Amino acid sequence: MRWIYLLVLCMMGSIYLSAQTKNDTIKPVKDEIIYLMDDIYKVWNGVQYKWGFHTEREVSSKPLYDTIMYRYLHKKNFAYYTIRKGTKWGLLKENKAEWVPMEYDGLNYNHRATPTYISARKGDKFGILDTLGKETLATIYDDIMSDGFTFKVQKGELYGIFGLDGKELIPVCFDKITMHPQFNHIMVRKNKKWSVYNWIKASPCVPSVAFDQLDNFTNYYVVRNGTKFGLLDIDAKEILAVEYEFLSPFFLRYLNTLLVGKDKKVGLYRIDEGKVITEIPIEYDDIWVDEKNMKIKVKKGDKIDYYFNNETLFDLAYNDVQYYEHIDRVMVKKGSKWGMSKVSGELMIPIKYSKIHVINKNMFMVEKSGKWGIVNARGDVMLPTSYDEFDFRKEMNIMFIAKKGKWGIATLNGGVILAPKYDDLVVLKNKKFLVTSNGLWGIVGPGNRVEVPVEYTKYEYKPGKDKNIIKLFHPNGTVKKYKLVNSFR
Repeated sequence: MRWIYLLVLCMMGSIYLSAQTKNDTIKPVKDEIIYLMDDIYKVWNGVQYKWGFHTEREVSSKPLYDTIMYRYLHKKNFAYYTIRKGTKWGLLKENKAEWVPMEYDGLNYNHRATPTYISARKGDKFGILDTLGKETLATIYDDIMSDGFTFKVQKGELYGIFGLDGKELIPVCFDKITMHPQFNHIMVRKNKKWSVYNWIKASPCVPSVAFDQLDNFTNYYVVRNGTKFGLLDIDAKEILAVEYEFLSPFFLRYLNTLLVGKDKKVGLYRIDEGKVITEIPIEYDDIWVDEKNMKIKVKKGDKIDYYFNNETLFDLAYNDVQYYEHIDRVMVKKGSKWGMSKVSGELMIPIKYSKIHVINKNMFMVEKSGKWGIVNARGDVMLPTSYDEFDFRKEMNIMFIAKKGKWGIATLNGGVILAPKYDDLVVLKNKKFLVTSNGLWGIVGPGNRVEVPVEYTKYEYKPGKDKNIIKLFHPNGTVKKYKLVNSFR
């Protein structure tokens, strides 16, 4: 709250400067009255300016103040004056009647707050006044914070909460308070022990239910004393006894679920209207969610499996599993080798590959001993694992294949249609390929059938509806024009 008063004082200083007339650049004349806007005047008494009120340049009050500032709030259609005498501030209504007595070291009318209130300061202590100027909270607090519903106050090292009407809601006896939209769920700490206010409201400053750690879990609370965890509801009823080695909210999508641990094993519980339902028994080394498909995985020893319908999918038969929802297949691993299985457990691709990449539900790229090939959904080899690199282009349904740094072309249905013997190649529109080898260019068709010999130093090709001519330039200066027809697809 202190920063608010610093800001207000800065604003007051700027208003003061703007309120002065050009006469202030001239040496003041004693007893000369300078009339300002908003019924304010000032007069030099030989030492300083003193301020008062006038009505149409007729003095209506003695110059009693050291500062007067006028403020009009357009949205509220409300005006008032801030006044100062020495170090003390007060507020006057628009009709000059006293609103807040001039006895405070700082005032801030919080007109944007709902409801509106006045922050007040005496020395280094803060309080709250209502819009009538009546004291809601005495100016005895080291800090006051408002969330629009309550006032959280600090007195020394202790905190408490008051209502907007000044009624005490939580006594000032806690060393920390964590706010919550629902009042009864507010967490409080005293002597390094945490409680929920609803648990201790009968004798709040002598908490009968307290823990070393407290975390909100929907309408429940995960608690810890020493090294043991438990779960309590808003009425301090024990849902899970404080006997678990580990207890934490599970993945967000699985609402009201807790990962629980005991005897170095973990399980999964779901809390349903105060009842504990075992989703996964406490017998696994780890449980988590596969974020690729949002399904639960479990680990026991060196085995990993999916878990649903109260059981593991493959009875923990594999070292790892990865479910591909779009093809309804599961990649399975034994040791360092992978295969592909149906969800039913029927093995489709034998477990003998270092890597498997899904092309579609019928075709898979596989790696074996550092070489790549293609197998189908039955595990039949479509292309042997003899290629150093694969680059599948789904939009053309072809693969760039490489061997010893040379490139060729294969299709899913036709196998190798261009043996890998070129440094680079460009796919054309008519099942032909622009290829280069040893710095020379030519055109070949499926089966490496030569259309234009690989003996040209460069080419020009601008694909387009009316530009299907390739120009190839020979070292002897001749130019070969090759016309494209049909479509590659």
